[in-house]
Amino acid sequence: MLQNGEILGGMYQVIGEIGKGGSGIIYLGYHLRLQKQIVIKKIKDINVGQINTRIEADILKKLHHRYLPQVYDFLEMQDGIYTIIDYIPGHDLSYYLGRNYNFPEETILKWMHQMCEVLEYLHSQKPPILHSDIKPGNIMVTENDDICLIDFNVSLDGEVSKELQGLSRSYAAPEQFQYALDRMYGKHSKIVLDARMDIYSMGAVFYRLMTGWTPDAESGMPYSIMEMNLPYNNGIKAIINRATAWEPSHRFQTVKQMRKALNNVERMDPQYKALTNLQILITFGSGLLILFGIFLILFGTMSNKKEKWQEAYESFYEITESGTDSEVVTEGIDLLNNGSVQGALKKYPEKKAEILHAIGDSYFRQKQYEDAIDYYKEALDTGEVQENYLRDYMMALARSGKNVEQSVIEIEYPEAAYMERADVELIEAQTKYTQGEFEEALIKCEDALAQSTDIEVSSLICVLESEIYTEQEEYTKAADSAIRVTKFDSSKDARRRAGSLAFEAGNHLEDTKEKNGWYEKARKYYETLCQDETCSYEDEMNYALVLQALEQYSDSNVCLRKMREEYPDDYKVLMWMCYNYLGIGNQKGSMAEVESDLNFSYSSCKYLYSQDESMTGSSDEDMEKLNELMKQLEE
Repeated sequence: MLQNGEILGGMYQVIGEIGKGGSGIIYLGYHLRLQKQIVIKKIKDINVGQINTRIEADILKKLHHRYLPQVYDFLEMQDGIYTIIDYIPGHDLSYYLGRNYNFPEETILKWMHQMCEVLEYLHSQKPPILHSDIKPGNIMVTENDDICLIDFNVSLDGEVSKELQGLSRSYAAPEQFQYALDRMYGKHSKIVLDARMDIYSMGAVFYRLMTGWTPDAESGMPYSIMEMNLPYNNGIKAIINRATAWEPSHRFQTVKQMRKALNNVERMDPQYKALTNLQILITFGSGLLILFGIFLILFGTMSNKKEKWQEAYESFYEITESGTDSEVVTEGIDLLNNGSVQGALKKYPEKKAEILHAIGDSYFRQKQYEDAIDYYKEALDTGEVQENYLRDYMMALARSGKNVEQSVIEIEYPEAAYMERADVELIEAQTKYTQGEFEEALIKCEDALAQSTDIEVSSLICVLESEIYTEQEEYTKAADSAIRVTKFDSSKDARRRAGSLAFEAGNHLEDTKEKNGWYEKARKYYETLCQDETCSYEDEMNYALVLQALEQYSDSNVCLRKMREEYPDDYKVLMWMCYNYLGIGNQKGSMAEVESDLNFSYSSCKYLYSQDESMTGSSDEDMEKLNELMKQLEE
């Protein structure tokens, strides 16, 4: 530990310790020659020997950018390595977040431009410098209200970023977090970290500034920024949405690309696109319109087709993120059959393959395996033989009971010979499950999980485990596996599955404390689902029933009253409201306070039920039970 007043390298005097950063102890110091304050940072012992000090020091000392602190020196001393950098007066963004500041759109845009500028500068170095730890605490706001990016961990060409110094769970990219897990468990990781890691982290920081919600490397953004009512331009929200995409291939591929989007932020707003061609036409005089009329018509047609294709594809992509499986199938098939986009589908076979594969995924989740096989195979036959396409095709074959011998598949798809071991184990587990050999299937799942270095594959393995345990009526184990999935996958399907199985686990337990523990887990998942404007009827109903199971009857009725407005002809909404009123009465030891509401709801419920029963010809056990309870009350 340095002592106050101590002079390092004959040039840098220690004033005092001011904190600890992601990779070391931080001291305030004084540059005796330049007569200015500096920061002296000791790199922690675990990092000593992990950097080629002289080479990296020379590179970092040559960095000069207005949004970076100047690096003056690296000092090798007996107790460690010290970096000497500019002292930046002001507060970091975490200071302002902790005080619930609201950030106007003008400021957000300004800071995003500045972040892009400095990251583009770092990434353009030879070798590229990846920051690897972008978070509010590492973004200073200067006295001029500009940003300054600090603590970039000597991340040359990803080498030190791969050591993940100071990894921030809330702002780390999913692949960065997965890489850390691999290293933690001693696995060999094939993940290559690149500039898209920093793009995600930057997007996550601005997501927090704009929404107030904290992201998570395991589950991503808590809610879609596009669906939030925020005081920001839709174009800015679209940029953040793209920057924080779970898959690196869906993000901006470079910071330069992101900066260009910011320079044309209004063009990122979906509502803007429809105006483009009209603006072009208005700028031409009538003479030019006549002279170039044919050209403009052709150009306008081509632009319009391209625009229609982009809008249609983006719309479908949004549905795969937030829609139901049946909506994905319907919209996907409509898109494939849309005459106005056939040219684009031929031009971009990889996009067509993505659409086909997404439809196959939806059929697979609905256990319609024959349909899934057809669409998976068609995706493969576009010529885009991606490893996950082949894996999913073989899983669907296994689920349908068909032959999935690798040697047979290799005849048509030679790429099958090079599949990852985890994928092969997963397919074998699917086969064992279909054959009813559950214990063998579980062993295969564990083998696959041990081999997996891919988030998507790990998620699929845990999904299969939850299905196997459900078949064995081991509901708590099934719920545990489903909850593990949410560590890899933050999609609605994953949260819905976790909530459903946690609820089921609670229903099959006798001990009240254990039962309520599982109900509480289910409540949390359904609560997040119902905070989304596009939540389904089933999500809302299950949320209300979980609250009812927790004996939170009034809260349950709040949900059901909201549903009553959306589904006024659904007797089940009123039926469960009646059960809640009965529960409140039992808690109070008297029905006097709820009698009026109970009778009114029951009267409407009975009428709607009679209408439904006459149409469907079937009865509802829960409704018949309610009828009996109401008769007993009358007696």
